Amino acid sequence: MLDYLRSFPGQVKSTIGITIVLSIFFILFYFIKLRKINPMEKTPKWIIPFTMVVDLINNFVKTNIGKRWRVYSPYFTTLAIFLFTANTCSIFGLTPPTNYVVNNAALAVLSFLIIQVTGIVSNGILGYLKSFLEPIFLLLPINIISELSLPLSLCLRLFGNILSGTVLSTLITGVLGPFCIPFLPLYNIVFDIGFGIIQTAVFVILSIVFTSMKIKDEEKIYSN
Repeated sequence: MLDYLRSFPGQVKSTIGITIVLSIFFILFYFIKLRKINPMEKTPKWIIPFTMVVDLINNFVKTNIGKRWRVYSPYFTTLAIFLFTANTCSIFGLTPPTNYVVNNAALAVLSFLIIQVTGIVSNGILGYLKSFLEPIFLLLPINIISELSLPLSLCLRLFGNILSGTVLSTLITGVLGPFCIPFLPLYNIVFDIGFGIIQTAVFVILSIVFTSMKIKDEEKIYSN
């Protein structure tokens, strides 16, 4: 069994490893930490960074998606956590899953499906199909191509930027050899963490914005 697992490509092992680690972490985090917090008492300092991230995503989703934000926010929060972990896992010696176009394509197609289903739910099937004829029916082929290019754009943007960061890190290490050791923290921050945060934000923000574009304006008004 172990020999079979070792035969997996690096991206597959990284993806499986990250998924298992994140799943275990959040299960333990919930049962050991979160369930013991008393909402009537002062908020523990350790949870503030987590609440800030969740609140940031929730507010952005509320602003762009409106009244159905609770349906979408868990997906986009999970997507952000997974992408950030996948993009920056190279600092722990793992192969970033987002270095491989297949993994990025899966995430892009998932976001694409959510965007299209949102368009159908918000506008109805006829309204959704009619949007491809706007502003004039002659633009139907262009609108279809534009829609189908969305997952390709999300996938290749993430793939190209994360791969470029990995390649640059490898080149610097190869050229400088042992002399690169003093500079390791600097280019890990720039290429691994910096690129990872930026591309996580770009992928998630674009997914939210494209989803918002499929929703009727009157449904984007958020109210408690």
